[in-house]
Amino acid sequence: MTAPPSSCTHQGWRSGVTSAAFTARKQQALALLLTRQLMDAQFVRADAAGSNRLWQEVADLDLNPDRILHLLYCGLDGSDRQALADQDDAWIQAQPSAQPTRGWGLRHLHLGRGLRRPQASLNPV
Repeated sequence: MTAPPSSCTHQGWRSGVTSAAFTARKQQALALLLTRQLMDAQFVRADAAGSNRLWQEVADLDLNPDRILHLLYCGLDGSDRQALADQDDAWIQAQPSAQPTRGWGLRHLHLGRGLRRPQASLNPV
């Protein structure tokens, strides 16, 4: 007798949900949660300390502050989660795709330049 499929035996790669899609959904859930909390802290309670703490959390989670500002001031009610999610999806689609940035290092900084190495000296002075 075999065990029925459950979350314990389910293999995520079979569901068609990629790691990137999961990360995007998780980031959207965080953005929506923080937006709703910021709406409450800023617009309902006028709590400056709570608002500052939430903005610090946005920065700590490396969320785009423009994304949160767009959700705050798009004119939607914070209690309508689906409308906020649709607005967030529209904002994401409107953003230019991020091109991978090239890393830099000392080797890349000196490309095309004549490298000048210090002369070896026996005198320590």
